[in-house]
Amino acid sequence: MKNKKNDIKISLIKNSKFRLNVLRGFIVLIYALVLTRLFYMQVYKSEEFIEKSQKNRIKIRRIEAPRGNIYDRNGNLLVKNIAGYRLVYLNGRRYNDEIVENIANLLEISKESVIKKIKNGEIYRYTGENVLEQDLEMEKAHKIMEKISKYPYLDVISYSKRYYVYDKLASHVLGYIKPITEKEYENLKDNPIYTKRSYIGKKGIEKQYDEILQGQDGYEYIEVNAYNKIVKKIKNAEVKPGSNLYLSIDYELQKTITDFLGDEKAVFLAMEAKTGKIITMVSSPEYSLNMFTSKFSISDWNKIITNPNKPLINRITGSTYPPGSIFKPLVAMSFLEQGIDKDYEVYDPGYYQIGKWKYRSWKRGGHGYTDMEKSIIESVNTYYYTIGDKIGYKPIIETASKFGLGKKTEIDLPDEKVGILPDNEWKKSVYGESWYRGDTVNLSIGQGYLLVTPLQMLLAYDVLANNGIGYKPHILDKVIDSEGKIKKIEPEISILYNGEKKYFDIIRNAMIQVVEDSNGTGKRLKRDFVKIAAKTGSAQNSLYSDTHAWAAGYFPADDPEIVFVSFVEGGGSGGAIATKAVNAFIDKYYENK
Repeated sequence: MKNKKNDIKISLIKNSKFRLNVLRGFIVLIYALVLTRLFYMQVYKSEEFIEKSQKNRIKIRRIEAPRGNIYDRNGNLLVKNIAGYRLVYLNGRRYNDEIVENIANLLEISKESVIKKIKNGEIYRYTGENVLEQDLEMEKAHKIMEKISKYPYLDVISYSKRYYVYDKLASHVLGYIKPITEKEYENLKDNPIYTKRSYIGKKGIEKQYDEILQGQDGYEYIEVNAYNKIVKKIKNAEVKPGSNLYLSIDYELQKTITDFLGDEKAVFLAMEAKTGKIITMVSSPEYSLNMFTSKFSISDWNKIITNPNKPLINRITGSTYPPGSIFKPLVAMSFLEQGIDKDYEVYDPGYYQIGKWKYRSWKRGGHGYTDMEKSIIESVNTYYYTIGDKIGYKPIIETASKFGLGKKTEIDLPDEKVGILPDNEWKKSVYGESWYRGDTVNLSIGQGYLLVTPLQMLLAYDVLANNGIGYKPHILDKVIDSEGKIKKIEPEISILYNGEKKYFDIIRNAMIQVVEDSNGTGKRLKRDFVKIAAKTGSAQNSLYSDTHAWAAGYFPADDPEIVFVSFVEGGGSGGAIATKAVNAFIDKYYENK
């Protein structure tokens, strides 16, 4: 019995020692694991955790490069940058009820709206900031900035916001900027100046020269405390501002014509004849550019798109029209090149007849016997009907093509249309019909299927003014970069028409008489101090009861400085209506000389 008790005692002692050894081994294992983990974290992964620590302490703030300013030819500021404000949320997508309530009170909106903004806000990939308000009103921004220390999860960031000094002036020339779309970013992401938060040009010069205007963003490295407040700025990555653009547009002339046209659906263009520099370019009515740089309501947008005068349409390059009688000088040139003598006469009884179809003159009873000069002075349709029917449509189309019709002018503006320079193949492809004699008759007076932009007609008249030389129209005059380097835009010849000078002289003399002669359709343009060569036109169209009104020409007639085109959509008589804007321009042009 005694031995049995001893055996039990020995067994318990052995078990106790075993358990103690197990416990010691377990403790050693725990310490070994802890030490291993400490070694892993403090030695092996030290650099990584130092980096993460630094990231918690160091923030990278993107500094947006100021977009380049835009000036007119005389240095008048047209477009600049002002301070804009955006509200950013620093907690990404995370939030709680207290945060939501605070933000709702600050922005004076519902809690539901705040949650939606947090969930749907754009996250900046460089900073992790969630944009709650992209375009915060200045007054509200300053109020929030005064209280920002109470809200470590919010920040108000200032940025350069585009400001159009004269708002509506030259809106179709200047264009506007808006945030880059996902599709646009995909196309531009290989260019380091663009990010998902970039603002880019959407129309006009802002779009055409966006890369030049953009500049290069920089970065600011800042140290923050536990409340996400800036302790100090550590270093900066330099910002490179965008280049400044100087346009060939003359502000005073632009304003004069803009004010003159008001809300009229119209176009006025004026260009230096020997350089291609556009000095006035108005598509009326204009629209507010500053509205597009800010938030606007659905009702504001509806007011624009339902405006019957359609202010968003760029009538200069984005719309096409039948040119009517301002096309006749080009047709007359084709007649001369086909051997038609300028003194050859056609009798006009008031109409021209093909079978049962009568094609009318604008003057009841007709103009009687008419040669080329008279046909241009009085705009005698029957003269063109008769000879056009005789020579056919091909010489007319070939000559019009040499003057630049049916092609882009390649002006430095986006979205230019080419119009229609029709022929038999075109008609077959579009209408499934062959070309008829009546089509040629209509073509000969700038009607029928022929469609042009006002800018194309400006270039065509530049060719007339320069005896066969047409200069490429352009709006940019020079670029000055952030270092002060200047790049001038040199004149570029885009059309060389090898026609005989005597033909150009015949057309010029007739166009002078359009203004000087008492029967001339452009006699309202007559001036004592300058001789003007011009042609007016009235083009029928299916959209208006009245004709489109045209006037085109150049001055001084003997040594042209300026080429012009005036157009009023559905305005009526070209001689009565389109010449009014030309007169306003000429008066201001010589007042400024």
